[in-house]
Amino acid sequence: MSACRIVGIALIVAAPLAIHAAIATSTWTQLIVVIPVAQLLILGTIAAFRDPARIKWLGPLAAILALAIVWAERSGLSLTAMPGLPHAMAYSALLLGFGYTLLPGQEAILTRAVAAVRGPLPAEMIVHTRRVTLAWCCFFAAQLIGSVVLYFFAPLEVWSFFINVLNLPLVVLMFVAEGLYRFFRFRDFPMDRFSDILRVVAKTTEKRTQQADAV
Repeated sequence: MSACRIVGIALIVAAPLAIHAAIATSTWTQLIVVIPVAQLLILGTIAAFRDPARIKWLGPLAAILALAIVWAERSGLSLTAMPGLPHAMAYSALLLGFGYTLLPGQEAILTRAVAAVRGPLPAEMIVHTRRVTLAWCCFFAAQLIGSVVLYFFAPLEVWSFFINVLNLPLVVLMFVAEGLYRFFRFRDFPMDRFSDILRVVAKTTEKRTQQADAV
């Protein structure tokens, strides 16, 4: 594993923990704004360089984001919801991307991903991968609903703990639960490497996004 990848993974893990610490202790409150803005800019830059047609939107969007933050701060509005933006955008995109493939006449994204790695699938595995795609959609929706409910009806520290600290563990738990179920349910079907599935899902999601941009 390259040093850049190790640093990237460390930042992915450390950033939400730093945000939660800032919210829970009311110290270094600048991190509540700085880190989410940096995350949004990094995501926007990656998306732009993956599709050069989007680069023209990167500058205006960054300017709009900066102006919105300045306006909110001068208007006395709370910026405590800023850490929730990358969380909401990521899970909304995933929910739309996965959910679209469950519409009638569409092939579920995880069915396509496993088939791309393993070849033609038996009928029971097609049903299973479609159900797993639905399960992930429910997970994404639960993340979004949980964030909104906790932000408005729970202490800020509880909301922050949910989106910043529990986020990655809950994702890992979903992967482990599905992997264990498939291991015991389909013992004769070879397990897929996570990296292979993730690569196919990423390519499929990117293709869908490019098609949507072209419409």
